[in-house]
Amino acid sequence: MTRERHFGGMAAATLAIAAAMVGGCEEAPDRDRAAIEREILETPRSGALWAAIKREYPGDFARLVEQVQALNLSERGDSARGEQIGKEWLQDFFTRIAPEAVQAPAEAMLRWSMAEAKLYETLERHAPDACAAMTMGEWIFIEDDDAAAYDAIAARNIAMVEAASAGRADPQVYDEPDRAAFDRLGDAIAGTGLAPELQQALAAPDALGELAPEDQCAIGVALHQAIADLPDDAEPAMAAYMLAPAN
Repeated sequence: MTRERHFGGMAAATLAIAAAMVGGCEEAPDRDRAAIEREILETPRSGALWAAIKREYPGDFARLVEQVQALNLSERGDSARGEQIGKEWLQDFFTRIAPEAVQAPAEAMLRWSMAEAKLYETLERHAPDACAAMTMGEWIFIEDDDAAAYDAIAARNIAMVEAASAGRADPQVYDEPDRAAFDRLGDAIAGTGLAPELQQALAAPDALGELAPEDQCAIGVALHQAIADLPDDAEPAMAAYMLAPAN
């Protein structure tokens, strides 16, 4: 059975810096940094994610503020530049914390797994092409006018940040699932109602890539729902395995 190869759900409007100029070069550095931080934390629809990052990874957040502060005035006033910085920074950040996230204690892993399942379910309804892309391990970026999908991504990303922080503080080593665990997962996938031919595609990456996007999405939804449906004593290890970054 294939495992996840990504952490790729991002919101497009991820970073607001245009209003963070606060007088630009005339502003004292400390006040400028404080204004930048405030504007990032007040980014529409993304503020809770940035707050979680600041709380759990304050050093990383401080470096982001420094990166924004180093921009010239024209860059700070360019919303497209702000969006680009937000995307690139978040993609790098989530890639770096991924190994810590999959070492999270069971409680945090369960919350992340549930958020992942809810994200796929929401994308299937509101952004099926993005759902298919995530299933295939691609990074996706959702515009903030798609509120349901945007909020589901934010919730999943917050859950992952919290899992990574918990994994860094108290790292767990989960055993790789054995045959019995995979059989249990297979039964749970079948229980979602996924078509038998799509169940078979889960074990064949090449076949998965040949499927129509709606079928790829259906597989992603079924897989994560099945993981979330496992007993709480079995779900963390399976989630850690399936969500682990590819080598």
